[in-house]
Amino acid sequence: MSHQERASIVAIITSLLLNAYVVVRLVQFFEAGALSGEDAPMVWARAIVWVIPAAIVLTIVLNCLFTIASKDRTPKNIVDERDRQFKLRGLYITLVSIGLGYMAMIVALATGWTAVAGLILLHASCALGDLLGNVVRLASYRIGG
Repeated sequence: MSHQERASIVAIITSLLLNAYVVVRLVQFFEAGALSGEDAPMVWARAIVWVIPAAIVLTIVLNCLFTIASKDRTPKNIVDERDRQFKLRGLYITLVSIGLGYMAMIVALATGWTAVAGLILLHASCALGDLLGNVVRLASYRIGG
């Protein structure tokens, strides 16, 4: 398994774990009414701000566990044109998803949705785009094209 495949697998697992937790927290906030007040964007931001450092730590831990679990201590870190093509394919999917999410947020805000709903739409499109981009990249490696 190449370094790029392992990175895609780790990114998918990290994305699924962190975003599942974010969804659970947001549902709890909605049930408690914390996202309906004047300070709702601040509550949402405080719930989301930890995702970046958590993703970094979780990525490092999962890479270490992956290295320990597999006997391959030195994965191939050679990048060729095929790797660049797969990376660009995944990046394209990610950017399209983020762009669509941004447009959806603008339309939602223009039609009277709350700021928190717009932020959730934007965050969801970014998370979904990242996940889909990594899945496409991993699938490209697995099917070879």
